Amino acid sequence: MRAPLPADEPGWLAALHDAQVLDTPPEEDFDDIALLASEICGTPLGLVSLVDRDRQWHKAKVGTDLEGVPRELSFCAYTITSHDLLEVRDATGDPRFAENPAVSAHGIRFYAGAPVVLDGTHSVGTVCVVDHVPRTLTVAQRRALRSLARHASVQLELRRYARHAGEIADQLRQLDRMKDSFLATVSHELRTPLSTIRGYLEMLLEDDFDAETSRRFLTTMSRNSDRLLRLIDELLTVAKMSDDQVQLDLGEVDLAELAHQATAACRALAEHRGVELRDRIERPLPARADAKRIAQVLNHLLVNAIKFTQPDGEITIEAAGGGEPELVITDTGVGISADELPHVFDRFYRCAAAEVMAAQGPGLGLAIVKSIVDAHHGSVHLESEPGTGTTVRLTLPR
Repeated sequence: MRAPLPADEPGWLAALHDAQVLDTPPEEDFDDIALLASEICGTPLGLVSLVDRDRQWHKAKVGTDLEGVPRELSFCAYTITSHDLLEVRDATGDPRFAENPAVSAHGIRFYAGAPVVLDGTHSVGTVCVVDHVPRTLTVAQRRALRSLARHASVQLELRRYARHAGEIADQLRQLDRMKDSFLATVSHELRTPLSTIRGYLEMLLEDDFDAETSRRFLTTMSRNSDRLLRLIDELLTVAKMSDDQVQLDLGEVDLAELAHQATAACRALAEHRGVELRDRIERPLPARADAKRIAQVLNHLLVNAIKFTQPDGEITIEAAGGGEPELVITDTGVGISADELPHVFDRFYRCAAAEVMAAQGPGLGLAIVKSIVDAHHGSVHLESEPGTGTTVRLTLPR
C-alpha cells in the first residue's frame, strides 16, 4: 500500500527543496541525531530521513548502508502525513506494511518515527528507528525521539536561514557596487554637459563674438541642456517605476504608425553615425497601449541600437507574424555576451561595450523599456551575439 501524499503537496515539496539538503554529504550534526536515536531507543538502526515525491533519502544513518528507498517502500512517507510520532510495533501485523517487500527482504519488524517539520507546518522527513524484532517504546523514548526530530528541524532551519542571510548579504554588496557605479556614472553624465555649458557661457560673457559664432555656441549649449533634461527625466521615470507609479493612458493605437514616427525621429542620428535605418513595416498593427509610453520605448530601443552599431552597419524594424502585435528590431552592432544578457534590463547596468565605446547614459534605458512593457502586460525579449548584432522582440496585447 502506497502512503498518501501530504494534504498540502506543493507547500511540502517547496519547503523540502528550499532546505537544499537533499543529496548533500554527511554532516556531523545529523549523524549525531541518528546515533542518539538508535542508542536511546535501543535499536540497531537509526535514521534522519527526508521524503521526496518518489523516494526516501537518508541524510544520516546508523546500522545500514542504504542511501534511501523508493517511496512506495517508505515507512516515513506515512509519518510525514501527520505531525505526530508513528509507531509500528510489528510490521507483519499492520495492513499498511505487511506486504511491503522491505519487511521480508530486510527483516523489518519494528518502526518508530517522529516528523521533522519546517515552517511549523510541513513535515518533510523523520528521525526514525528500526528493529528486526517486534517491540514497544517507553514513554521516555518516545519523548526523546520527538525531541531529536525537533532538533533536526532546527538544524535544517538554521542552514536555510544561513543560506538566505548569505544571499541577502550578496545582494547588499551588489547594491553597494551598483550605488557606487550609479553615483560615478550620473556624476559624469551631469558634469560633462554642465562643464560644456559653463565653458561656452564664460566665453560668451568674456568676449564679443559675431552672430554666427554666438549662434553656434548657443546651439551647443542647447544640445547639452537637452541632454541634462533627458537624464533628469530618466531618473524621475525610474523613481516612479520603483514606487509602482507607472500610469498608463490606454487606448487603441497603431503600433506600426508609432514605429514609423520613432524611425523618422531617429533617422538623423542614424545618418550622423553612418548607420542605415530601415523601416520595413507595411501593414497596421492594432494594439491597446499608451501611445506616449510606447513611443518612449521605441525611441530607447532605436537609439540604443544606433549607439552600439558601427558605421556602415544596419538597423531594421519590422513586424513579426503571429497572433499578437509584435515588432522586431535587428541591428548589426557589437552585440552582447551571454553572461551579460541576463542583466541588460537591470537598472544602472552598463555592458562592457558601453564602457569600451564610452557610450553616454547611466544604464537606465532598457530598465525603463522593461518597466513600461511590463505595465502593458506585454513582453520584451533580447537575443544577441558578440560581433554579429542584437535582436529585440517587443510584443503587446492586441
